[in-house]
Amino acid sequence: MPRMTECLISIDLANALGRVMNQLRLKKGTVVFLCPECGKRVEPHEAGGRQAAHFEHLERSDCSLSDKR
Repeated sequence: MPRMTECLISIDLANALGRVMNQLRLKKGTVVFLCPECGKRVEPHEAGGRQAAHFEHLERSDCSLSDKR
């Protein structure tokens, strides 16, 4: 029987994992987050100012979920 090796998680859980990683002093990249649409790496961002918590691609791409600035 095949085993699941990937799943989608919420931004709240991703940010909580980021805080735990910081407390444990784990290096960045220990946990990898991937865009569900294009499969490229993204990173979670906490809410702040007028921004809701969200993921951003590490590098801009043609993905419809990537920031087009």
